[in-house]
Amino acid sequence: MPGTWGLIWTAEGLVAHGEIDLDAATAFEAQASEAVMLSTVGTFLIDLSDVTFMDSAGLRALVRVLEFHDGQRMIVQPSRQVFTLLHLFGLTNGALPNVLVREAHPD
Repeated sequence: MPGTWGLIWTAEGLVAHGEIDLDAATAFEAQASEAVMLSTVGTFLIDLSDVTFMDSAGLRALVRVLEFHDGQRMIVQPSRQVFTLLHLFGLTNGALPNVLVREAHPD
């Protein structure tokens, strides 16, 4: 059974919640890309602090959004689980230009 997830657009960027997995990855990528393209903020925030699960398909969708819009400065605020995934794939140390991955806050 697919997990539930969602995106909320804010003045600063996006707030995601739930599970971003294989079932959600394509829609997440499309909606997040649209939000970044329509944004007028200098630094776009992708708040993933309420994402409870992300698999490799979700990670791939996130990276595609970040790479496709690499001229836009972005901040990723991950949950502990998402931070661990980003760290395991070497994406927390400046591997993506113009992207700052904040340290995850304890749950």
